[in-house]
Amino acid sequence: TNEKIEEWILSADGRSFWMRNGFSLIRCYYRRNYTAEMMKRCGIEIKLIMSDIDGTLLTSENNLLPSTEKAVRKIIDDRKCAFTLSTGRSIIYTDPLVEYLNIQTPFAFSGGAIIDPRESRVLFAPVIELEQIEKTVVIAEKYNVGILAHTANGMFCQVNDKDWLTIRSLEWMIGRQDTFPKRIEDIGNEVPNEIIRLDLFAEVNWLSKVWEEVNLKVEKVNVIKMSRSIEITDKEMDKGSAIRRISKFLGIPLKNTMAIGDSLNDVSLLEAAGFGVAMETAPECLKDMADALVPSSDEGGLEKALQMIA
Repeated sequence: TNEKIEEWILSADGRSFWMRNGFSLIRCYYRRNYTAEMMKRCGIEIKLIMSDIDGTLLTSENNLLPSTEKAVRKIIDDRKCAFTLSTGRSIIYTDPLVEYLNIQTPFAFSGGAIIDPRESRVLFAPVIELEQIEKTVVIAEKYNVGILAHTANGMFCQVNDKDWLTIRSLEWMIGRQDTFPKRIEDIGNEVPNEIIRLDLFAEVNWLSKVWEEVNLKVEKVNVIKMSRSIEITDKEMDKGSAIRRISKFLGIPLKNTMAIGDSLNDVSLLEAAGFGVAMETAPECLKDMADALVPSSDEGGLEKALQMIA
């Protein structure tokens, strides 16, 4: 507008403001252009940052931009604000990245299980009940899709040859492959530890049918449909519960937490956090609930998010 703005009035929630022009009041939301100064003016003080990995910390090519790495390491080294990760990845693809960045704050893997890296101690990892595992296996066999089982220390795959080649080639970061999943024939009998997550894995365009049946027949679980898999966890475990538990463990109020993500499994994370940031590549439902938007991971979006609290 070219009209003179006579007054700026900060709203009670600290996330929007009113512009008064004569008798008119226009409410505006800070979305794309949050800065450290604006955060300070709004009284938003971040003490814990929880970031997704794929499509957020890492690029679409599974790479860590040098500028993003520098920004993350600065946050960690300054120790003014805790930084950690929240990911759907198995522990075997998460732990190497935690070690690489020297993260000392408890982190979430497999969609909400929590480990304290300082002691390699599992803080939270509820198991899926045997009855629900059996129901999931029946559905997987009906649709001839693969099953991946996450435990607190590994990943086990009951998949066909084509899918195994895809999974076996996965790297925790581009050019880096330190640990590997194990291929098995029977999820029900060959997984040595308690199962904390199941994935129905298939690169097909009819995965929605499988998702609908899982929602209908498998009880006491959270079910999230991703682009090529369906993630199943205990009903008490998701990224939202993870940030609540970690903030409590650290003695940090939720209002002082920032969550950054780009996918459907980040919905509960942004809902729970005091301040939510969505990547530009995120689905509309995630961007709609976010307090701020940043560019894609390929364009250094996470670095932009960290600049808000610099």
